[in-house]
Amino acid sequence: MLRSEHTPAALEDILQELLTISNRPTTRQLAEFVQRYPDFGNEILSFASEWTLQELLGESEMAHEIDEELSQAKAHSALKDALTRFDRDTASEAGRDTGAVLDKTDDLTARPISTTPRDGNNQPATIFIVGADAEHCKELSNILQGRVAADIITANSGIVGITSAERNTGVLYRRLLNKLEHQVHRAELFSQLIRLFSSSLNTDELLERVVSKSTEVLGDTSFVVLSGEGGQLHLEAAFSTDSDRLIKMLVTTVNLGKKAIHNELMADLLVRRESVLISNLLQASLTSEMRSIVEKHGISSLLAVPIQTKETVLGAFVSLATESKAFTSDDMATATALADFTAIALENAGLFAQLQRSAITDSLTGAYNTRFFHEVLGRETARADRYSTPLSLIMIDVDTFKHINDTFGHVVGNKVLTQVARILAKTVRNTDFVFRCGGDEFAVILPGTEVNGAMHVAEKILHRVDTGEILSSIGYSGPVTVSIGLSEYRQAGHFETLVAEADQALYRAKRSSKNCARAFSPAENV
Repeated sequence: MLRSEHTPAALEDILQELLTISNRPTTRQLAEFVQRYPDFGNEILSFASEWTLQELLGESEMAHEIDEELSQAKAHSALKDALTRFDRDTASEAGRDTGAVLDKTDDLTARPISTTPRDGNNQPATIFIVGADAEHCKELSNILQGRVAADIITANSGIVGITSAERNTGVLYRRLLNKLEHQVHRAELFSQLIRLFSSSLNTDELLERVVSKSTEVLGDTSFVVLSGEGGQLHLEAAFSTDSDRLIKMLVTTVNLGKKAIHNELMADLLVRRESVLISNLLQASLTSEMRSIVEKHGISSLLAVPIQTKETVLGAFVSLATESKAFTSDDMATATALADFTAIALENAGLFAQLQRSAITDSLTGAYNTRFFHEVLGRETARADRYSTPLSLIMIDVDTFKHINDTFGHVVGNKVLTQVARILAKTVRNTDFVFRCGGDEFAVILPGTEVNGAMHVAEKILHRVDTGEILSSIGYSGPVTVSIGLSEYRQAGHFETLVAEADQALYRAKRSSKNCARAFSPAENV
């Protein structure tokens, strides 16, 4: 049919012709009509989209046949709406009354509309996405082509058609929505993780959020395993939507021992840097330990990817699925992206921790620095006041250090200071703090320790430094000793008073025989 003018009647004839062809027009048929009647392109696509949507909303999930009477009623409705919109648009442009044409649409029910497709019942189902911008539709088509596997995505000036071997449009529509919904969840997950990575550099918090969020788009149970010194593996984070199953799974793994973790799968991840995807674990070749875990806890599918930087493998991200879930290559892409995000976050957190350590650490000896000394001392005195617990401070000075520098040089002097710092760190408890306060002076804060206990620690330090043969260990000869002063904190005092008292005791030790320890005594310092 060749249209002679741009009128509602002409549009009605075009749409009637389209309805005669098929009760579900294909993308190709719509494209042909748009090319034949370019002035009515938007109206044709709008009508087809609305009609198909009405059919879709009326279908049950398992329906494969469309009731002819119902389909005709929906087609009449869509046709009437299309003509109404067309007349409203043309009237708006011409500035005329639309009443006459609107009245004409009321007579549509008297005209028969054929909804029997010419090609019989073997037509594939098609979903149309209509838009006014051809470039946007082309872009959407490219996106869908990469995301909706096994379906044919076509784009023609303002329309995207999704055609599938599935005859039921409702099933196709729901499948498309599920896939798009998965992509939306994936995008939301990464958006949330990016915000977290930018706002927090706490490693534990990061890993806990990664495993918990991953269960929204991958399997219902996830782990992050990191590689420590000597290749030792450490479980850093674990989460499951079923907490009881997670606990039982971890108990089983612990009972099975190292063989449950140190296996070919981990070798692929940590040594060969290869991701692992096992869609059906029940049919896979597994170690006896792995099979025991799989069968006991109903794990059906496994996905594991290395968490790595360019230089090294930091660990692995593992996702497990139970029941009917089977991982796909799309899930692998999601897990890989998640692992890459995690690697970047761990690297940044490591750099941040390194910066934090450098800010509070003496670069020469590795002991804490003076700035951190005052921070810790203020914190520990406040805690001693709050909980009425003892607190002691030891101040240490290397004897004849100037002579060592003058005789052997500053390089040797620096090595002596480093060795003294190591002896101090090995002598005190993990809960104690060792500081270099400048020059050849060190300090040790002893939380929960009275003066007698502090004196015992001081005597151990004296002995280990004196017998440590520090100069001999670096190729020189001569004695190295230290003098020590110590003091115990008095409740409701000030940490500066504690430092002053320990300094006074240290002065007395150096003024006497050196290589000795003295505790502060108010009577001796009157």
